[in-house]
Amino acid sequence: MIKMIKPFISSATRFLSVVTLPRIAIGVSKVCVVILYFFALLLQMACGSPRGQVPQGMATSKDKQILQDVNRYLSEKEQDVLVAYIARQRLDMTQAPSGYYYQVVHQGKGVTIGNEYAVRLYGRIMLLDGTVCYTYSQQCPLELVVGAHADIKILNTALLGMQEGSVVRFVFPSYMAYGLLGDGDKIPPSSPLVCEFTIAKVVEQ
Repeated sequence: MIKMIKPFISSATRFLSVVTLPRIAIGVSKVCVVILYFFALLLQMACGSPRGQVPQGMATSKDKQILQDVNRYLSEKEQDVLVAYIARQRLDMTQAPSGYYYQVVHQGKGVTIGNEYAVRLYGRIMLLDGTVCYTYSQQCPLELVVGAHADIKILNTALLGMQEGSVVRFVFPSYMAYGLLGDGDKIPPSSPLVCEFTIAKVVEQ
């Protein structure tokens, strides 16, 4: 299994070394190649051991520990990237308990957002390098129901307690945004996001 996977890993690594991507995306993508290698190792362990010879409890525990260690490493490295970005941009942001960052740039005085409230947002979603992925305006707003938004699910939590008329900024780790796969369009895999929104309208449903 490893012999079959290694050529792919080598090709992927060569591709990532020459393709034109933001520096952060390259770094995160190379780490994803490491994850693939770990996955190949796990497959080899599972497929190469005759049934009944490896205690299932021990194998499962070991596999989980490997994945937990890799996930912890990736999360820590990405947090370092987010902290560096916030410092570089000189943003006065607060870290939420779940790990994302937020800033109320301007405090509105309208309706306070609660669960299942309908919200209309103007603003933009960007990558850390400043690339604008999506823009929302009066003509084309982002409209969602808090608690039911399926694209960037963390918005269901991040918007709670915000008030109509506020201008807010969020920095989300990639795993809270579109994860390892991206959105298949403008947001690449493993991309943290910067979201800047004006909360234009809030309606209790």
